[in-house]
Amino acid sequence: MWDGIPWFVEGTATSEETLRLVVAAAAGGGEGIVAPPDLVVTALEVPGSAVQVSTGAMIAARPRSGAGGEAYAARLPIADLADIEPTSADGPRSDLVIARIEDPYGGETWPLPEDPAVGPYVHTRVISDVPPGTTSLQDVDAASTAVTLARIDVPASTSVITQGMITDLRHLARPRSHTVRRYLHSVWPNPDDVGLLTDTWEDFPLGARWQEPAPPWATHVTVHAHLTGVLHADATEASVRLRVIVGEQVGGSFPLVSQHAGRHAAVCGHTFALPPADRGAVLPIAVQGIGTEGMSGVLRADNGTVLATEITYSQAPVVA
Repeated sequence: MWDGIPWFVEGTATSEETLRLVVAAAAGGGEGIVAPPDLVVTALEVPGSAVQVSTGAMIAARPRSGAGGEAYAARLPIADLADIEPTSADGPRSDLVIARIEDPYGGETWPLPEDPAVGPYVHTRVISDVPPGTTSLQDVDAASTAVTLARIDVPASTSVITQGMITDLRHLARPRSHTVRRYLHSVWPNPDDVGLLTDTWEDFPLGARWQEPAPPWATHVTVHAHLTGVLHADATEASVRLRVIVGEQVGGSFPLVSQHAGRHAAVCGHTFALPPADRGAVLPIAVQGIGTEGMSGVLRADNGTVLATEITYSQAPVVA
C-alpha cells in the first residue's frame, strides 16, 4: 500500500518518511558534506584539548530507511567544539569526530531532548579509541546515522591536539563535475616543430591554448591531452617533454622520445587544485613542449596530427 500523501498535496500533512525521502533524492542517495568547505575539523588557534568544527551542512543517510531511502539534512550555523580526552603513557589512541543524528523516533535508541519540539537531534560527537587507520564510523558502527568528519591520532601522554594529528575524512554528499573537450586537427599546413628550444617552454602544437571559464563551484580541474600523428621526419633522435598549464599552475612533464622516423602518440595531463580566486574566473589552459639538451631531432605537428584535450572540473572537500 502506498503512503497516501505524497509531497506535496495542498492542505495535507506529509509524513516524516516522505520528507526524508525528498532529502535522499536531492542528494542522489549520497551522504556527506553539502559544500566543499563545510564542517572542517581543525586544531584550536591556541592548541588545547579540543578541536573545532567549522560551519556548514551535511546529509546523513538513515541506515534503517524504508522503501526509497531516507536521509536527514542538518546545518551547523555556528562553529562547534569537540573535546578530546588526553592519552596516558600506555600508548597512542585514535578518535573519530563525527556529526550524528540522534533521532529517538528513527529506529535508534536515543533519549528525548529536554524540549522535544526544539531538539537538538544532531550533535558533534567524538568516538574514542577506534582502530588505527579507521576512515569511517560505519566501519565500527554500521547502524549509526552519522557523517564522519575527521580522525584524531593522539600520541601517548598527550593532552594538546595539534593540526598534524588531524586527518580530514570528509566527502561530499553529491559532488559535481563537468567536462569540456577541445580539438585541434588539420590546422598546421605549415608544420610546427618542437625540440629546437631546450630552455623555453612553448605552446605545442601551435594554437593549443584556450581561455576557459572555471565554474564557481569547482575546486579542482583535471586536464588530459592526447596527441596522435606527431611526425618524426627522420632518424635523428628526438626527445621532448610535454605538459599542461592552468592559469599560473604548471603540471608535471611527460616524455616523448623517438629514435626512428614515423608518427607517434603522446599524452600529458595533471590535476590542479583551484584556489578560491580561480573559481569562476576565466583561466588560460595550454599544452606545451620543450626540447631536451643534446638532442637535435624535432617532432612535428602537421596536417596528419590531432590534439584532443579533455578538461574536467570537479568538487572535493577543501579547507576554504
